[in-house]
Amino acid sequence: MKMEMDPMWEVVSSVQLLQHGGGRAYFDRWRRQVREVAARSNHVRAAVGALAEVAPHAAYFPDFLTPAMDVPDLDTGIDVVLSTSRARLAEEIGWLRRAARSSAWLDDMGRGDIGALRQLRWALRVYAREVIEAHLPVVEEALRAERAELIHTYLQHGPDGLLAGFEPLMRWEPPVLTVWDYPVERDLHLGGRGLLLVPCYFALCHPVALADPAMRPVLVLPLRPESRLHRERRGDLNALLGHTRAAILHSTVTGSTTSALAQRNNVTPATVSHHIGILRNTGLISTHQRAHRVTHLITPLGLRLLNENPLVASHRIDKTATK
Repeated sequence: MKMEMDPMWEVVSSVQLLQHGGGRAYFDRWRRQVREVAARSNHVRAAVGALAEVAPHAAYFPDFLTPAMDVPDLDTGIDVVLSTSRARLAEEIGWLRRAARSSAWLDDMGRGDIGALRQLRWALRVYAREVIEAHLPVVEEALRAERAELIHTYLQHGPDGLLAGFEPLMRWEPPVLTVWDYPVERDLHLGGRGLLLVPCYFALCHPVALADPAMRPVLVLPLRPESRLHRERRGDLNALLGHTRAAILHSTVTGSTTSALAQRNNVTPATVSHHIGILRNTGLISTHQRAHRVTHLITPLGLRLLNENPLVASHRIDKTATK
C-alpha cells in the first residue's frame, strides 16, 4: 500500500471530479471554491480546461499522466510526465483521440511537440498551485485516517482480511479480486508482480487501474465516507477530549514519537506525555518501543472514536479529560 499521497493521481482525479457532479456531500464546497477562483483568473480557467481535455471523465485517460513509479512531490511528478517517450505519447494520445474528441493541442502532444508539452506543464503547475494546494491539509488528513484503518485491518486480519474488507467496492475470492462497476471489461494478471494499493482522496465511485497491463499493477482506491468527513468531526471531538488531547490523538494516526507530537502540536514534551498517558489508559492509543525509539499509534478504538459520533463512545473516555 502506498503510504504517501500520490500527487498525480490526486490532480487527475480532481480534474475529473470537476467534470461531473458526483460526491456532492464531500466535494460541492470544493467545486464552488474552484469555480470562484476560475471566475477571477483566466489562467486558472485555461488550466482547468486544458487538463479536462487531456484527462476527461471517461472510460480512458492516458496512463502517462499518473506515473506508476513513486513520486515524492508534484514537481517531480510533472517532470516524470513530461519525460514520457514520444512513442508512448503517440500511442496513448492516439487512444484518447479515438475515445474522446480530438483537438490540435492533443494532436501536437501526440507528436511530442515541445510547445504542447510546455503547455501541459504550465497547466499542471497552475492547477496544482491555485486549485489543489489550499485543500491539501484536508486531503492529507483524510488519507492518514484511511491508511491507518487499512494498516490496522492488515495487522489484525492479514492480506485476506484487508482485501475482504473492500466490500462492496470489490470482492476477494482467492486468487481473484473482482472490481464492481468498472467502466470496461478487463482482466489484469499480476504474474507475481504484486499489487500496489493507492488510496486517493479525489477518487470516486470505483477503484481505477492503469490501462496498460504491462505497467506496474496499481489499484487506486476511493476513500470511505468516514475518512472524507474526518475533519468535519473535529469540533465534536474537541468538545469531548479537549483541543490539545484531540489534536494529539489525530497526530497518532500514522504513528509518532513524543518529540514529534510536541513539535507538531506546538506543546512541550511534558504536556504530550501527560496526554499520552491518559489516551493510552483509555485504550485510544498504544505505545511501542523498538530499540531506543518509542512510537505512539492510535488503536482501532481510537479510530472508531474519530470516525463515528464521538458522543456514542463518550462512556469510554476518562471523565477527568481536560483541555
